[in-house]
Amino acid sequence: MVKLRKEAKQRLQQLFKGSQFTICWGFIPLIIHLGFKRGEDTGMQEPTVLTLLWG
Repeated sequence: MVKLRKEAKQRLQQLFKGSQFTICWGFIPLIIHLGFKRGEDTGMQEPTVLTLLWG
């Protein structure tokens, strides 16, 4: 097993916490963004925030 210094362990913990935060709060917006960019059917108007709220 690799021995790490206390500072290295703290940096790794910060890295894991930061990546967990990014994944938790960035996953849904990423999926929505990809749906807007790649999920259009041919002939449909481009979706906007107002059309999503209205319909």
